[in-house]
Amino acid sequence: MNRRLSLRLAVATVICGAVGGFWMTSAGASTGSPRIVAHPHNLMVNTQTHLTGTNFKPSTSLTVKECGQKNWIVPQNPCDSTNSIVVETNTRGQFKSVFTVQTCPGGTPGFAEKCYMGVPTPSGVDTITLLGAATVVVTGP
Repeated sequence: MNRRLSLRLAVATVICGAVGGFWMTSAGASTGSPRIVAHPHNLMVNTQTHLTGTNFKPSTSLTVKECGQKNWIVPQNPCDSTNSIVVETNTRGQFKSVFTVQTCPGGTPGFAEKCYMGVPTPSGVDTITLLGAATVVVTGP
């Protein structure tokens, strides 16, 4: 094989490998920390926001709750147990859903308060972390 042909084959192999690697990364399982985004993120109590989740475990059922904190120690429960939804992630660990916000536990109606939408997950012996934690500001009447 002549030198020029060898060089062309080497360049083609590098390019195909780079393109193939990019395709595998973008088409494969998601990487990074789980994240939930709420839109809109500033709304009145008892109205809907659209949640978009990424980087969760693929093909899994998750319970998303509205909470007053992102982290807490058991037996505290800063989540409104009556306000949750169950979502199914796709093969890429993503989901989209609608969530009706209420006042988070401990909140005072009539004021704007910061609430969090996420998946309560044990993160230690006696600690819970709200995985994904989208921040919303809920305004009461």
